[in-house]
Amino acid sequence: MLFKLAIAIIASTSKLPAAHGSGFIRRATASEDDSNVEQQAAVESKFGKADKEDVIEDEPLDLTDNVEAFPSDHNEAKLLPEPRFFSIDHVNQSTEWNHGATSVTSANNGTIKFYAPAETQVGDTLFLFLSRTDGLLPLRLDQWMRGAACLKSFNNQDSCLRAAHCVKREGPYCLEFDQKLGGGDGKDLGTVVFYRHVTEDDPGCWTVELPGKTTVWAIVAAISGVNKDQPVFRTLGVSCDAEWESAFPSVYGKENDVLLLSQSFDDTALRRHFQPPNGTELLGFTNSFDEAGFLYGKRFEETGMSGELVTGGQGGPKCKDALVSLVVNREE
Repeated sequence: MLFKLAIAIIASTSKLPAAHGSGFIRRATASEDDSNVEQQAAVESKFGKADKEDVIEDEPLDLTDNVEAFPSDHNEAKLLPEPRFFSIDHVNQSTEWNHGATSVTSANNGTIKFYAPAETQVGDTLFLFLSRTDGLLPLRLDQWMRGAACLKSFNNQDSCLRAAHCVKREGPYCLEFDQKLGGGDGKDLGTVVFYRHVTEDDPGCWTVELPGKTTVWAIVAAISGVNKDQPVFRTLGVSCDAEWESAFPSVYGKENDVLLLSQSFDDTALRRHFQPPNGTELLGFTNSFDEAGFLYGKRFEETGMSGELVTGGQGGPKCKDALVSLVVNREE
């Protein structure tokens, strides 16, 4: 059974706009906003009319650095809970590892509303891949924990910038990164990964307001059977893989762990341009005028390294992507 729920999140920071949130149950679609009609037309003008599978629809990092918390003195949250998700008693780790994903783009707008997948169940863990071009991304999000980040100040940057490299902060944002690692403000392109464990009181959607009017997109995946004490087991990022395809770095995982591969791309693309690497499936996809996002995933069938995993298809210009390989730690 489905219920409505409202949530209000107010996160105020000095010199930066507040973030607000509200939630209710429904499935996200990336085509419901009228602006996406213009986005589709812009993509088709560049690549021609999309095939059916390309249509917009719903849809090296150090772990100890990424999970450090930003100061929360200026954050308040008010929650009006009602039952939202189904409860589950047992998860078959070998056959059931995800309960879907949703994808959405907010074009030329710093405000984005994203949804939990409709199949989400109590006990799942939501992994939010929040991406942006030419704008600030938060390194702290109320009621979510950060799991990884890969931020870029320019295309050919040698390695991903992350929270530990920040030398000037204001509220949840980093305004300047260490010059020894490329410096800049990390606004060119980036993805920050957040997660939260689903309870009966959780909302169905969230709205986040970010400074500026540049495009933001979000892909949310619901993963089952996650170890609540240490949800993220390994993570590794690449800021310039020097390939037309996208080559995700190899990471270590245990049998039944889940591998999530996130690609944010600083140019528009269709699904067929970056097809899932061997052994993975496409969980989420969204695109706009000048950007695209992909999320692939698979379950580790045995303990070991994932190996470098490369997308299929024609790909796109080199070093215009930001890649994250993340291993979700699942219960034994």
